[in-house]
Amino acid sequence: MKASFELTVNDLTAFAQFHHAQSPTARRERSGCLLIAFVAMLLLPGLILLTREKPFFQTARDIWPLLLGLLLFLIFAIPYIKWRTRNLSKRMLSEGQNARFYGDCSISLDANGLHESKASGDTVRKWSAVEKIIVSSKYLFVYTSGVVAFVVPLRTFATDTDFNSFVQHVADHSSVGIQNV
Repeated sequence: MKASFELTVNDLTAFAQFHHAQSPTARRERSGCLLIAFVAMLLLPGLILLTREKPFFQTARDIWPLLLGLLLFLIFAIPYIKWRTRNLSKRMLSEGQNARFYGDCSISLDANGLHESKASGDTVRKWSAVEKIIVSSKYLFVYTSGVVAFVVPLRTFATDTDFNSFVQHVADHSSVGIQNV
């Protein structure tokens, strides 16, 4: 079984975004940074409110821009992180010789494993290397380590039946369950 397609910068960026969003380590790091930033932003208005001489609500009204900043942070922080991750991934993929990692690509499945061919070279992974099979709305990610995956866009397949057959073939040979996200 074989799938041939054009792997684009957007495909690789989508994988980076997906992995960044799903990785327990990245989520912990992101949550910690957001918490620290929120607490730091809360310190000044909190100290002003605790040490006030005026009534609480009058002081709060006087420092409304500081309180508005906290609200805006809560609304915009996560979308900004997603946007930043996407743009950083795209810029990193355009550095150096990465252009050979996208373009014409083919993935063949046989009894021994997965074989990927593209301009940068060939990659072969045994079925035992498959750790996770993730199906999203636009991609199939076949993880062969904690951070590396074969990226197969769903647009590669003419029909849902072809796609499902490909995914099932990977699952059957690797003995790994399919995760739909």
